[in-house]
Amino acid sequence: MPSATAPAVRKAPAARPAASPLGALLTVANAPRIGPQPKSLDKALACAQHWVQLSDARRPDAMWLEAGMMMQRMVPRAEWVRYIRKIRLDRGVLVGREWFEMARVRDPVGLPAGDYLNVIFLAHYAKAVMFETVSLAPGTEGWLPVGYVIRPVQREISFVQ
Repeated sequence: MPSATAPAVRKAPAARPAASPLGALLTVANAPRIGPQPKSLDKALACAQHWVQLSDARRPDAMWLEAGMMMQRMVPRAEWVRYIRKIRLDRGVLVGREWFEMARVRDPVGLPAGDYLNVIFLAHYAKAVMFETVSLAPGTEGWLPVGYVIRPVQREISFVQ
Protein backbone atom coordinates (compact mmCIF):
# COMPACT_ATOMS: atom_id res chain seq x y z
CA MET A 1 0.00 0.00 0.00
CA PRO A 2 1.49 3.38 -0.96
CA SER A 3 2.16 5.86 1.81
CA ALA A 4 -0.13 8.88 2.18
CA THR A 5 2.67 11.27 1.25
CA ALA A 6 3.87 9.54 -1.91
CA PRO A 7 2.10 10.66 -5.09
CA ALA A 8 0.19 7.99 -6.96
CA VAL A 9 1.87 7.00 -10.19
CA ARG A 10 -0.27 5.93 -13.10
CA LYS A 11 0.93 3.88 -15.95
CA ALA A 12 0.46 5.53 -19.34
CA PRO A 13 -2.00 3.63 -21.52
CA ALA A 14 -0.37 1.46 -24.14
CA ALA A 15 -0.64 2.70 -27.69
CA ARG A 16 -3.24 0.72 -29.55
CA PRO A 17 -3.06 0.15 -33.26
CA ALA A 18 -5.86 1.80 -35.18
CA ALA A 19 -8.76 -0.50 -35.84
CA SER A 20 -8.85 0.56 -39.48
CA PRO A 21 -6.92 2.83 -41.84
CA LEU A 22 -9.89 5.22 -41.73
CA GLY A 23 -9.51 5.52 -37.96
CA ALA A 24 -5.87 6.47 -38.41
CA LEU A 25 -6.85 9.14 -40.96
CA LEU A 26 -9.47 10.57 -38.67
CA THR A 27 -6.90 10.88 -35.91
CA VAL A 28 -4.50 12.73 -38.21
CA ALA A 29 -7.29 14.90 -39.64
CA ASN A 30 -8.22 16.13 -36.16
CA ALA A 31 -4.63 17.00 -35.23
CA PRO A 32 -3.93 20.75 -34.97
CA ARG A 33 -2.61 22.23 -38.18
CA ILE A 34 0.94 23.44 -37.90
CA GLY A 35 2.69 25.63 -40.42
CA PRO A 36 1.54 28.39 -42.75
CA GLN A 37 -2.17 29.14 -42.69
CA PRO A 38 -2.92 31.14 -45.83
CA LYS A 39 -6.55 31.79 -44.84
CA SER A 40 -5.84 33.23 -41.39
CA LEU A 41 -7.34 36.55 -40.33
CA ASP A 42 -3.85 38.06 -40.27
CA LYS A 43 -3.41 37.07 -43.92
CA ALA A 44 -6.84 38.52 -44.74
CA LEU A 45 -5.91 41.87 -43.18
CA ALA A 46 -2.55 41.90 -44.99
CA CYS A 47 -4.26 41.11 -48.32
CA ALA A 48 -6.84 43.88 -47.84
CA GLN A 49 -4.17 46.41 -46.79
CA HIS A 50 -2.09 45.57 -49.84
CA TRP A 51 -5.10 46.01 -52.10
CA VAL A 52 -6.06 49.45 -50.78
CA GLN A 53 -2.41 50.49 -51.00
CA LEU A 54 -2.55 49.68 -54.71
CA SER A 55 -5.49 52.07 -54.91
CA ASP A 56 -3.49 54.71 -53.01
CA ALA A 57 -0.65 54.28 -55.49
CA ARG A 58 -3.15 54.87 -58.33
CA ARG A 59 -2.69 51.34 -59.69
CA PRO A 60 -6.25 50.18 -60.45
CA ASP A 61 -4.93 47.86 -63.18
CA ALA A 62 -2.82 46.00 -60.62
CA MET A 63 -5.82 45.79 -58.28
CA TRP A 64 -7.91 44.20 -61.03
CA LEU A 65 -5.13 41.75 -61.96
CA GLU A 66 -4.74 40.63 -58.33
CA ALA A 67 -8.49 40.24 -57.82
CA GLY A 68 -10.19 36.88 -57.81
CA MET A 69 -11.46 35.47 -61.08
CA MET A 70 -15.00 35.95 -59.78
CA MET A 71 -14.57 39.74 -59.70
CA GLN A 72 -12.72 39.82 -63.01
CA ARG A 73 -15.69 38.07 -64.68
CA MET A 74 -18.21 40.44 -63.10
CA VAL A 75 -16.39 43.76 -63.62
CA PRO A 76 -14.53 44.53 -66.85
CA ARG A 77 -11.05 45.91 -66.36
CA ALA A 78 -11.78 49.30 -68.00
CA GLU A 79 -14.86 49.77 -65.79
CA TRP A 80 -12.81 48.97 -62.67
CA VAL A 81 -10.14 51.51 -63.64
CA ARG A 82 -12.83 54.21 -64.14
CA TYR A 83 -14.43 53.33 -60.77
CA ILE A 84 -11.18 53.61 -58.80
CA ARG A 85 -10.11 56.83 -60.55
CA LYS A 86 -13.49 58.44 -59.81
CA ILE A 87 -13.21 57.50 -56.13
CA ARG A 88 -9.83 59.20 -55.96
CA LEU A 89 -11.05 62.36 -57.68
CA ASP A 90 -14.16 62.64 -55.50
CA ARG A 91 -12.40 62.09 -52.15
CA GLY A 92 -9.07 63.82 -52.59
CA VAL A 93 -5.74 62.78 -51.13
CA LEU A 94 -5.60 60.07 -48.47
CA VAL A 95 -4.57 61.54 -45.12
CA GLY A 96 -4.68 58.31 -43.10
CA ARG A 97 -6.30 54.90 -42.80
CA GLU A 98 -6.85 52.51 -39.92
CA TRP A 99 -8.27 49.05 -39.71
CA PHE A 100 -11.77 49.20 -38.26
CA GLU A 101 -13.51 45.82 -38.42
CA MET A 102 -13.67 42.36 -39.98
CA ALA A 103 -17.00 40.73 -40.68
CA ARG A 104 -17.84 37.27 -41.96
CA VAL A 105 -20.48 37.30 -44.68
CA ARG A 106 -22.32 34.14 -45.63
CA ASP A 107 -23.95 33.77 -49.07
CA PRO A 108 -23.92 37.45 -50.15
CA VAL A 109 -26.39 38.58 -52.78
CA GLY A 110 -24.91 38.55 -56.28
CA LEU A 111 -22.00 36.23 -55.47
CA PRO A 112 -21.67 32.45 -55.41
CA ALA A 113 -22.81 30.89 -52.15
CA GLY A 114 -20.14 30.56 -49.50
CA ASP A 115 -18.30 32.33 -46.71
CA TYR A 116 -16.61 35.64 -47.43
CA LEU A 117 -14.79 38.14 -45.27
CA ASN A 118 -15.16 41.91 -45.31
CA VAL A 119 -12.21 43.92 -44.04
CA ILE A 120 -13.34 47.45 -43.23
CA PHE A 121 -11.04 50.45 -42.90
CA LEU A 122 -11.76 53.96 -41.67
CA ALA A 123 -10.09 56.23 -44.22
CA HIS A 124 -9.52 59.95 -43.76
CA TYR A 125 -9.38 61.71 -47.12
CA ALA A 126 -8.83 65.42 -47.73
CA LYS A 127 -12.52 65.88 -48.60
CA ALA A 128 -14.27 63.21 -46.50
CA VAL A 129 -14.05 60.45 -43.92
CA MET A 130 -15.02 57.14 -45.49
CA PHE A 131 -15.46 53.46 -44.75
CA GLU A 132 -13.54 51.32 -47.23
CA THR A 133 -14.69 47.71 -47.43
CA VAL A 134 -12.53 45.09 -49.13
CA SER A 135 -14.42 41.85 -49.70
CA LEU A 136 -12.32 38.70 -49.73
CA ALA A 137 -13.07 35.16 -50.86
CA PRO A 138 -11.06 32.10 -49.86
CA GLY A 139 -8.86 30.83 -52.69
CA THR A 140 -6.59 27.85 -53.03
CA GLU A 141 -3.52 29.84 -51.95
CA GLY A 142 -5.18 32.25 -49.50
CA TRP A 143 -7.56 35.20 -49.64
CA LEU A 144 -8.54 36.85 -52.92
CA PRO A 145 -10.04 40.34 -53.21
CA VAL A 146 -13.44 40.24 -54.92
CA GLY A 147 -14.82 43.68 -54.16
CA TYR A 148 -14.11 47.19 -52.93
CA VAL A 149 -16.80 49.57 -51.77
CA ILE A 150 -16.25 53.00 -50.32
CA ARG A 151 -19.01 54.85 -48.48
CA PRO A 152 -19.25 57.92 -46.26
CA VAL A 153 -19.20 57.64 -42.50
CA GLN A 154 -22.57 58.72 -41.15
CA ARG A 155 -22.13 61.26 -38.40
CA GLU A 156 -24.40 60.95 -35.37
CA ILE A 157 -27.10 63.58 -35.24
CA SER A 158 -27.55 65.32 -31.93
CA PHE A 159 -31.18 66.08 -31.10
CA VAL A 160 -30.29 67.94 -27.90
CA GLN A 161 -29.94 71.68 -28.31
